[in-house]
Amino acid sequence: MEMLEIQSCYVKDLDRNWTLNNISSPYHLLVFFTSGRLIYWIDNEPIPLQKGEVLFVPEGLVRTGRAIEYHQRYAAFFKVQNSARSMLPILNKKQAFKLKVQNFPYFKQRFSLLNHHWLMKGAYYNTICNAILLEMLGVVNSDLDEKEFSSKKIKLVIELKNYILKHYNEPIKLKDLSEYGGKTPNYISSIFKEVTGFTPIEYLHDVRISMAKDMMLSKGMSIREISEETGFCDQAYFNRVFRKLSGCSPTDFLNEKSS
Repeated sequence: MEMLEIQSCYVKDLDRNWTLNNISSPYHLLVFFTSGRLIYWIDNEPIPLQKGEVLFVPEGLVRTGRAIEYHQRYAAFFKVQNSARSMLPILNKKQAFKLKVQNFPYFKQRFSLLNHHWLMKGAYYNTICNAILLEMLGVVNSDLDEKEFSSKKIKLVIELKNYILKHYNEPIKLKDLSEYGGKTPNYISSIFKEVTGFTPIEYLHDVRISMAKDMMLSKGMSIREISEETGFCDQAYFNRVFRKLSGCSPTDFLNEKSS
């Protein structure tokens, strides 16, 4: 069963005479505005909208709207299976929100592609459309998270990530990140997880294992050499982390890729 069930998808050009009066839908609604200005009222709360903004309306809320000028919009109505609600926090929201997307051309291209597959109704179109919509909702959720975090927190986490990427093959400890960031270890760990969903050490392990996989496939090194090259203190520890993140041992990974 698909995690999302799209009910309709469209792109429309609407003039300044467009209005909408007290409409409620049993479906979630994602709308992306590519030009113009208008205003919605969601459960009587006004939400001004313009080019580059996304509006997310949870199921059951009452919508009223009025154009301020000509505008173009992409829209998708969809259901969410209960199993999918844990994947993205916005799928559990009870209130509507708007957001200015960070990458306008990319988001427009994805919505255009979604609309194309929905209209063409080709082979596997439901799976393709649901995958594109889920990706777009993930982008919205990511942009929303960044908006809700302070710029100082985001800047610090980006600096910590860059430090980890540059020094992943060295014996990095939380204390090293604390000294680099000029904050206490507890603060570093808390902020990093708040922004990324991972602790700094979990992120470090993920980077190291990703690098290890690249080395296995391209450099012809032994597993012991790779474990040392990626900063692990011993091969047994490397094996444990690799299995935890990949679901298989380094040897099994190599055998699968070489078969």
